[in-house]
Amino acid sequence: MNPKFFTIEEANALTGFLENALERIRRNRQRYLWLLEEIAILKLIVECGADEANRDAVALDDKTHEIKTVEAEIERARASVRDSGCILKDEERGLVDFFSIQNNTVVYLSWKKGEEVVRFWRSIRDADSNVRRPLEGSPST
Repeated sequence: MNPKFFTIEEANALTGFLENALERIRRNRQRYLWLLEEIAILKLIVECGADEANRDAVALDDKTHEIKTVEAEIERARASVRDSGCILKDEERGLVDFFSIQNNTVVYLSWKKGEEVVRFWRSIRDADSNVRRPLEGSPST
């Protein structure tokens, strides 16, 4: 798949969508972690000899199904970000990169959840996604 290249304006047009997608991921990841804990506890109870009709065994089946649904929802939100052409660099911090060409140089425009607009860029050679420079210092200025 060829990368999509964004202007600053095109990247800014996606920030509302990205806020929503990242919030769905965050919320579902929290739910996922809570379900993992609950499933672990229910497994311990069921492994002590509960039969299939036991309410904890039924709850374990329900929670196991629910966690699969939550996993699918997380993946759908991640896919929607990927399908938009963005690069989800750090899910927990909400860091998203966009390929861009600035003054004949390929760079990443860099946006983080909570920022109103794209104000940073970084070199595609920067292995560390924490190295974000203000757009005033981009190759286009």
